[in-house]
Amino acid sequence: MKKAKKTVIIIAAAVLGLSQLAGCSSAPKETAPAATTAQTSSFPTEDITLRFSWWGNDDRHERTLEVIKMYQELHPNVTIEPEYRGKSEREKVATELGSGTCADIVQLNPPWMGDFTTNGDFFVDLSAYAGQMDLAGFDQKLLAEYCYYNDVLITLPSGINARTYLVNKTKLAELGIDCDMTTEWTWDSLYETGQKLHAENPDLYFLNADKVDMTEFVLRPYLIQKTGQQIITDDYQMGFTREDLVEALSFIGKLYDGQVVLPASEGNTFLNSVWTNPDWINGKLMTELSWTSLIAGVTGDMADEYAITTLPVAKDAVDSAIVVKPSQLLAVTKTCKYPEVAADFLNFFLTDAKAGEVLADTRGIPPYEAVQNVCKDSGILDANVIIATQYAQDHAGLYENTNSTNAEITTVLNDAVEIVSYDSSKVDEAVDQAMALIEDILSTLQ
Repeated sequence: MKKAKKTVIIIAAAVLGLSQLAGCSSAPKETAPAATTAQTSSFPTEDITLRFSWWGNDDRHERTLEVIKMYQELHPNVTIEPEYRGKSEREKVATELGSGTCADIVQLNPPWMGDFTTNGDFFVDLSAYAGQMDLAGFDQKLLAEYCYYNDVLITLPSGINARTYLVNKTKLAELGIDCDMTTEWTWDSLYETGQKLHAENPDLYFLNADKVDMTEFVLRPYLIQKTGQQIITDDYQMGFTREDLVEALSFIGKLYDGQVVLPASEGNTFLNSVWTNPDWINGKLMTELSWTSLIAGVTGDMADEYAITTLPVAKDAVDSAIVVKPSQLLAVTKTCKYPEVAADFLNFFLTDAKAGEVLADTRGIPPYEAVQNVCKDSGILDANVIIATQYAQDHAGLYENTNSTNAEITTVLNDAVEIVSYDSSKVDEAVDQAMALIEDILSTLQ
């Protein structure tokens, strides 16, 4: 459940100022099976024009336009005017919301929502159209954590992204290491397996990672699994103690000292793109922690066959720390003259099997379970991607709040990891520096 927090954003002249974040709360309401607007007597018969705004690459644009065409063929009196661009442009969306000129249907970034809901009442309550929208097929936990604000369902996920663990199936099989979705990885077993691998095969490393990966996929989950708290809570407090951070960074130092992870000097050479390291491509690096949305790119150049496995979770973990989050969100604005038609279009866009086959993973893994399965069974999407996503959904931990992903705090954590990765004896120094800097940052945000 998201609690209140303060933040500042310029949305428009009418909505300037200091904001108090309105958080999402309560689980989604029970809904009956949906009937499309076209199946009810309420579907308008007059000519209707709706504007749909989104951003993305050319592939996303082309696939979205195709689905719009499919919907218009079903509803000849409806015209969906596309408004698309290459970048997300938060300020552009904020200004349009504040001035009342935003599109009827709009694609949004999850981190924007706290500010947008605080500074105005811009979005339609989609639960009002539950009779014509099939909400049951969405991940209800995901809806509760990312789509409800003040008990109102104002967005739906356009796609899903989740943490995952990729392995070189071919090489691990040759080495006699069992590693699949039945493997129950812990931090200890990851260390023991990786240390043994390198000791017996000095040219090989178990984990391919840079400092950013070590922060995202080791430090963060290690702390959350231990504490059961967000890295930074919604009321701007550290969700961990000094001792917790010492333990987490000490473990990271242990991974480097034990030569479980690729040496930092090599890993950071491929910062933010470790999958381009020739040693990963050629099978000298065995595993990589990543996101489901990146699987195709991460594995595309591999000489060997890849597989997925479970994410490391401590034996005594109080939370799995497995993150599942929307890639983007879709909403209907209150300036829309035909919200019932916009809701019907969203229902088609997100839950129709044919539409899902066209959209595929252009906005992340489809958020609707039946569409996921159709795309998997038809071969449109890699079955491993769907399996990894559904595993993460079934084992999801705390939602990823905005405070924990603050850019300045993330930089501080990255720096702490980097210090320890080069010299594990400097854990205390790295912790003291990180704690002081985070406290300073939080003091400016509260």
